[in-house]
Amino acid sequence: MTRVRKFLYLMWDKKLTVSAAAFILAGTGLVSNILGLFRERLIAGHFGASHETDIFYASFRIPDLIFNLLILGALSSVFIPIFVEKLTKNEKEKANDLASSFMNFILICAIVFGVIVFILAPKLVPFLLPGFFNRDINTDINTYDTTVNLIRIMLLSPIFFSISGIFGGILNSHKRFIAYSLAPIIYNVSIILSMIFLVDRINPQIYAPAIGVVAGAFFAAAVQLPSVLRTGWRWRMVIDFQKGEIPRMIKMMVPRTLTIGANQINIVVDTIVLSFFVGGISVFNYANNIQTVPTVIFGIAIATAIFPALSESHAKKDMDEFIDRFSWSARRILFFMIPATVGIIVLRAQIVRLIFGIGSFDWEATYWTTKTLLFFSFGLVAQGLIPLLIRAFYAIQDTRNPFYIGVLVMVVNIVLSIAFPFIPALGLGVAGVALAFSIAGIINAVLLFVVLHEKIGVLDPDHKIFESTTRLIIASVLMGITVHYSLYLFDAVTNTHKVLGLLLQTSGAIVLGGVCYLFLSWLFRCEEIKFVLEKIRRK
Repeated sequence: MTRVRKFLYLMWDKKLTVSAAAFILAGTGLVSNILGLFRERLIAGHFGASHETDIFYASFRIPDLIFNLLILGALSSVFIPIFVEKLTKNEKEKANDLASSFMNFILICAIVFGVIVFILAPKLVPFLLPGFFNRDINTDINTYDTTVNLIRIMLLSPIFFSISGIFGGILNSHKRFIAYSLAPIIYNVSIILSMIFLVDRINPQIYAPAIGVVAGAFFAAAVQLPSVLRTGWRWRMVIDFQKGEIPRMIKMMVPRTLTIGANQINIVVDTIVLSFFVGGISVFNYANNIQTVPTVIFGIAIATAIFPALSESHAKKDMDEFIDRFSWSARRILFFMIPATVGIIVLRAQIVRLIFGIGSFDWEATYWTTKTLLFFSFGLVAQGLIPLLIRAFYAIQDTRNPFYIGVLVMVVNIVLSIAFPFIPALGLGVAGVALAFSIAGIINAVLLFVVLHEKIGVLDPDHKIFESTTRLIIASVLMGITVHYSLYLFDAVTNTHKVLGLLLQTSGAIVLGGVCYLFLSWLFRCEEIKFVLEKIRRK
């Protein structure tokens, strides 16, 4: 029993280095995204890219908006830097009191917003989904009532996600990432189980994944609670405005909340545009879930792991260390995101067919999802770097510049999202929204990099980022050529019209491409390959 307890301690409560944390977050991120794609496969296989799935994904937008505005921005921009600042000054008791006060404040806001949206949901639906009510569709469900009910069901999720987010912020600040990294896995498992056990037992069936969303949000918080308690934190029913920390955090939150608000306006506009295409919201969501996989596994994982370290460097006023850590993280993100971009472009059709090509997911849905994924992939490298760039600003407690940039990017995205899908000469349709997203993301990353450079000085003093990027692009292009021609090799020896044959073709091409990329990275003496091989050897 003693050995078991020791093992659990090492697994759940050990503080991790940045490298170890990035590795753990990448690994669990991979598992979570595989489960997420399996979740989408179940939904696509049962409902296809249909009116019903459009309703589900559109209904999810409003609860997701509440969570993103209240908790996502607050955690990344103010809670973790200030919490880490107090831990660095050995003020643990004050840090724990701050966490309780901030959690209570966020929960009150989430409940108030939830009640308001619950009441106003019937008014919001026609605004959010105007295209739904211009369709001549024969359906077994009442579009209006079902959408309103789905929104109301999923309004519980922001409350549980708020608790989960605060727990995650506490654990990240203590450099304990295991329980935090398991939360999205639990979330996806809950939705998968709801599709397996509930979908044939309730009517309308589309309520099943919505129930899974709420249950998943609850268990995502519950799985982190034991580890949070072992940090010494205890919840207190207090909101302390007197010492100035909560007002200070609220003041810092405003620009970040407005920045996320700009991003959420983009999502709302995209949803409005996509509602005019039957299955458009679903196709966009399916392709988006694929393109976010490398960003979550590599971009967000590395940025999340390095964020407390960046905050520490700023708290110590050691900007040379800050820049070194930023450069280290950027090069490792690029090491993974550049080949991932090339791989998705070459293998997009195989990926979509493997993940979604079952049941009610027909050829037209496959075609549009593949096309949308292609245009998403153009902005993948930028999407991978944005989480790091954003966190670099928040580590130096600058929330204003990301807001100004976010507003400009919002305008660009809105204009392009409205224009591209409806220009007949382009013939982009749903894929036009993905192209607008990619262009806006590239502009966002470039502007963030330029402004951060002006704020703290040269971000690449030894030209390591530039040299690494050049080598990685060459290696990735050669890898892409290898992957492309390997498809013909496997097509000659397997029946790609069957799932097993398609799986063998795709996995074989990925393995050959991966070996080619690693070899070329070693041949070109990329510094990042040493890090990867050392981690593989140790694990």
